[in-house]
Amino acid sequence: MRLTFSALAAVLFFTLSAPVAAEQAKGATTAHVTSADAIKFMPLDPKNPGGIQVSVLSGDLMAKAPVTFFMKLPKGASGLHTHTAGYHAVVIRGQAKHWAAGGEATAQVVGPGSTWYQPGNAVHGDECVSAECLLLLTVEGPFDFMPAK
Repeated sequence: MRLTFSALAAVLFFTLSAPVAAEQAKGATTAHVTSADAIKFMPLDPKNPGGIQVSVLSGDLMAKAPVTFFMKLPKGASGLHTHTAGYHAVVIRGQAKHWAAGGEATAQVVGPGSTWYQPGNAVHGDECVSAECLLLLTVEGPFDFMPAK
């Protein structure tokens, strides 16, 4: 299998940074390794255990400070929405689309190693077009989701 530079960078970031950040979030001060299959996910919405799953690496989803987390998305579109804070996303696994309001028809499908930045308060949509998508998100503030009006 041949990896592009961006895919390799994402894999290295995932492999090297994620376990360290996860332990730092728990207050650990020593180096360690966590295999991908040992990462624990929980439902973003406890009332929908089959929906979006998250694993926080550093920070707190509801805190004002930045937060970094993995997000597993089932196949399907999110609908147009906003977030208060801007965020960076990296596709780790699967095929996804991301677009600004009005751009869904021309949104390209992107795979592992692909990235995007979404400014806060800007209407946009996302879609996981494969059976499941795994994203790494770094949000510049608290994580929230507001359907567009």
